[in-house]
Amino acid sequence: MELQSTAIKESGIEFWFDEFVSTLRSHQIQIETDIASKEIKELYSTLFSGNIEQIFNINKQAGQEFFVKRIIVDYLKQLDKSIPKKLAFDFNDSEVLVWAEVENDNEEFERILIMTEAFINAKYSQYGFAMNSTIVESEDMLQLPNHYKIYQA
Repeated sequence: MELQSTAIKESGIEFWFDEFVSTLRSHQIQIETDIASKEIKELYSTLFSGNIEQIFNINKQAGQEFFVKRIIVDYLKQLDKSIPKKLAFDFNDSEVLVWAEVENDNEEFERILIMTEAFINAKYSQYGFAMNSTIVESEDMLQLPNHYKIYQA
């Protein structure tokens, strides 16, 4: 049984390396034939330069983009089609910011939003990301801060 498990792990590792090398070769051909995208050219230019700070910055940005997207998708899944009257997002280095406008005195929906934030924070805190929600009621008549992006279902 253990022998079979080891073989599966080894074949998975082999597949991963094959895919990785294939991607590198594809990028090499794209760069050599000058058909590579701007992003690919910039990535390899940075890697070839040996600028460690810039390399880690690229990695940080890619990780942030990955986690922010996952957090927003998980947040919307948790709400399960119960979208607030107005919903908007923003993010910074380690937080996804939520602006949610709900109907007046809808405390049950406010509780759902708070519990959804708690779910996200529990799931993503281990990766250094958190969610911070601002919940307002329609009667508050507060303007959405201009740095938030409105979510359109």
